[in-house]
Amino acid sequence: MVGASASPWQDFIATTLLASRCGQRYCRESRNPATTDLCEDTMRLCLTLLVIMLTLPGLSSADDMSIHVLERPDAPALAPVIEPLLPAGGSVRAYRGKLIVRTTEASMQELQSVLGGLKATPSTLIVHLRRQQGSSSQQGGIDSSVGGRIESGQAPVIQGEVRIGQQSQQQQREDHYQIRTLSGYPANVSQGTLVALSGGYYGTTFAQLDQGIQVTPQLTPDGSVVLQISQRFDQPASHNIARTQHSATTLRVTPGRWQPMGSITVTQSGSRQSIGGYQSGQRSMTLPLEVMVEQE
Repeated sequence: MVGASASPWQDFIATTLLASRCGQRYCRESRNPATTDLCEDTMRLCLTLLVIMLTLPGLSSADDMSIHVLERPDAPALAPVIEPLLPAGGSVRAYRGKLIVRTTEASMQELQSVLGGLKATPSTLIVHLRRQQGSSSQQGGIDSSVGGRIESGQAPVIQGEVRIGQQSQQQQREDHYQIRTLSGYPANVSQGTLVALSGGYYGTTFAQLDQGIQVTPQLTPDGSVVLQISQRFDQPASHNIARTQHSATTLRVTPGRWQPMGSITVTQSGSRQSIGGYQSGQRSMTLPLEVMVEQE
């Protein structure tokens, strides 16, 4: 007879074993061949179920699990890291700066040894993004005109004029974004403009144009920072036209140093030709992106 303190799985296993022994005795004493075959099939099924139940993961240790509450300000960042390390049936949740872990004692000891080597208070990091936009344009052309008159009894008079022109223009613009956050925590800063665009299939529509950055920095044990960063720079261009620019990447950066994130280069050229005239133009724009992380 199973004691009152035994678990339900222990009761099931003990009952199965007892039924197996009784079935074996009944099969040996029975002289009916049909009954003997049925008993043997039933015994095989019971033993098969017993083996399956014993080999299922987590069933033998489910009753050994208990709930532990740990004070961790970085609980939201640790929960997805800890969850894959737990045994079957274990769980972890983050709640108001605490980790609520359900696991076995052996697993909890391993987790505490790992968490002991991690800083409970995340470091404060400052992320900088610098956009230096430079553009240059050149225009040149040649215009000519020829005219004349013929008067009676006089030689023809022909006049001509040639005009050569060239124009160049350069522009510089720098945008600097700065945001402060904790290591392992996402943050974003942006500004937006709502623009009405007309002339489309659905008539007038409103477009949200945003300018800003979104970052998630993670300070590593070697002092470097793994930075997930995305930036967006939308602006109206002209009537019913908006220009958008977006980039995202993951970098490993050294604190205190500017590091290239990427760049955009656009070059446009064109020409126009007519009788007595020729015009050409070229425009180029360079947009380098740089990031820097500082530890406060």
